[in-house]
Amino acid sequence: MNEKRPNPDELLGLGVGILTTFVYDDPHAFTVITGDLPGGSSEAIVALGRVSEAMVRMIAEMLGVSKEEALERIAASFAAAY
Repeated sequence: MNEKRPNPDELLGLGVGILTTFVYDDPHAFTVITGDLPGGSSEAIVALGRVSEAMVRMIAEMLGVSKEEALERIAASFAAAY
């Protein structure tokens, strides 16, 4: 069976959808969104990774720092909060 895998832009859209299910605490929507992914859970992880990468890039641009510096600041914020 040769299933079509999502392209990077589709993965970004899927990732936003998956992230939205977490924000709204909607496990049913998560199942609907990820249920037909050809790679299953691994495909969902890739989609979330794509969204995370885009968010780090946007934060870096807003702060006027490198992606690495933005990631360090995000990690420090998580460490302080949790």
